[in-house]
Amino acid sequence: MNDYELFIKINDAILLEFDVFKPWEKTMLLSTQNQMMDKYPLSEEQIQLLNKVLNKKRPKKRRKK
Repeated sequence: MNDYELFIKINDAILLEFDVFKPWEKTMLLSTQNQMMDKYPLSEEQIQLLNKVLNKKRPKKRRKK
């Protein structure tokens, strides 16, 4: 996955699923997004952890009736 695809995936997670992440995951997503916008390189460990967070199964948000 190149940097552009990862950035799009992070943005989608922030915009569409932000409320289902744990606090440390939210912090990591936002700091990584800022790091990528400032064009700082990501380490291999950061990319692996991001992929784990973005790909894990999360409960779907229930709509109020």
